[in-house]
Amino acid sequence: MTLNWKKACTLVLAVIMSATLLTGCGGTGTPASSASDAKAKDKAANKKLDPVNMAYNPATGNILGFIAIDSGIAKEEGLDIKLIPFTNSTDALNALQAGKVDMGVSFGTIAPLTIITQGADFTIFGGYVSGGMPVYGRPDIKYTGLETFKGKTVAVARMYTPDLVWRGAMVKAGYDLSKDVKIIEFKKPAEVLEAVSSGKADIGIGTNSTYLQAVAAGLNIMTWTNDLDPMHVCCRPVANTQWINDNPDLVKRLMRAWIRSEEILINDPEYCVKLNMKYMELDEKQSRQMLLETNQIFEADPKSEGVRYMWQMMGELNYAKTDGIDFEKHINTSLYKQALDELLAEKPDSKTLQMFAERYQKYND
Repeated sequence: MTLNWKKACTLVLAVIMSATLLTGCGGTGTPASSASDAKAKDKAANKKLDPVNMAYNPATGNILGFIAIDSGIAKEEGLDIKLIPFTNSTDALNALQAGKVDMGVSFGTIAPLTIITQGADFTIFGGYVSGGMPVYGRPDIKYTGLETFKGKTVAVARMYTPDLVWRGAMVKAGYDLSKDVKIIEFKKPAEVLEAVSSGKADIGIGTNSTYLQAVAAGLNIMTWTNDLDPMHVCCRPVANTQWINDNPDLVKRLMRAWIRSEEILINDPEYCVKLNMKYMELDEKQSRQMLLETNQIFEADPKSEGVRYMWQMMGELNYAKTDGIDFEKHINTSLYKQALDELLAEKPDSKTLQMFAERYQKYND
């Protein structure tokens, strides 16, 4: 039956209102935007943007950076973030030290700290990932605790955070790494995966960059690094200290973008799954696994207590020579704190930002 004119108008109006509401929800597109957000985006379109050449590992990802770029937050903060891919920490941090990139974001904690012990003037100034690095082994190995490693051949990637975390957990539990296990050291996480897959090693201390490949190879994900040691942090934004000192306002705006991106990650994870699909070229299942179904904890906070903890562990285990180096010259939490305080002043009723402020006190006292 044909609708009369009044009914047709009512139907069209309802459809328009529904479409508007769905767009505002942000669950399947870009995140929800308020009127003030729209004004900020209009203003950002005419703003001069400061370039930030950001090194990252495409196999590990950079979800806070992806969000900042894709949502327009980076431009709103006056930043033009350019993602520069590196497949391993050594090449990325060498490029950083040489000034070929401005900062690195997904290269662990131990790699930059080790290079600091070798003379690099790096500073860690924000947060990204804690935990979530897989420990995998042959399918027939049943994990019952640290005793599972005894008598096994364990493959590790030297100068990668999971290696130090595992060694520290074993030593704290009273094991002698020179007698109770056989350790095979490699330069890259991909070599660790190959060693376990080929039977050269029983267990691999892996990284998030090889997680999906380990699952695809049929290996047993035995445990996670933050189950071995809940205190440990991993990937941290790091830059040359001089670059930070020369560009404090830029770095503060970058931390604003980082914090705002974490807000979106918390409030709209489905949007972020789609971003991982886009930027990491994953299918939806893989993207969901990487982002939501591992033990990775994504936080913009510098978590300086966790970084200090890792530095102390490096020295105690003789992993690197930390004597005579003032660690406090290589950690900067003030620009993150300034960014957080500004955002709280702009949105004092935000429960998420209030939580971030409480978390900052816990992580950085």
